[in-house]
Amino acid sequence: MKKTLLASLGLTLLLSTSASVALAEEANSVPAAKESTFAPLLEYNEQEPNDTFEQANYYFIGDAVIGTLGEEKHGMWENYDVYKIMAENKSSEVHFTIQGHKYPDSWLELTLFDSNGQSIKSSKNGQYFLNATLEQGKDYYLAVNALGLQFGGKMFDYKLSSEAVR
Repeated sequence: MKKTLLASLGLTLLLSTSASVALAEEANSVPAAKESTFAPLLEYNEQEPNDTFEQANYYFIGDAVIGTLGEEKHGMWENYDVYKIMAENKSSEVHFTIQGHKYPDSWLELTLFDSNGQSIKSSKNGQYFLNATLEQGKDYYLAVNALGLQFGGKMFDYKLSSEAVR
């Protein structure tokens, strides 16, 4: 009887310990992106050339892209990158943020365009964010421009990220 009781207690202890470990692992496996609204879903580098609407890189809300402006290409200073955004399955307010250099005579600017290339909204001078409402099923273009970079000599490494606010 004692052996049966000890075996039952040992089996119960083993099973409860295994269940506790499994529950603890499940609790720790919650992705950080669910806990923080600012963590990008995916982070990647821009692909050149992406200086026109026709050459635009695809960009998805919630991702982050790393880019560079200010390199000399064919005797011109590259100061413009374009990303194509396909609005998700519902309209939403989106908060775009850009992190990068700011100089006394030049800074980064974000401009949102519709699918026809018409400007919708731009960030204000020196502000590194842009809020906009994207309508379901519509395509948009987001341009990153380094104002004041016409003559080069400055490099802008930047990180563009976004999040759907509602």
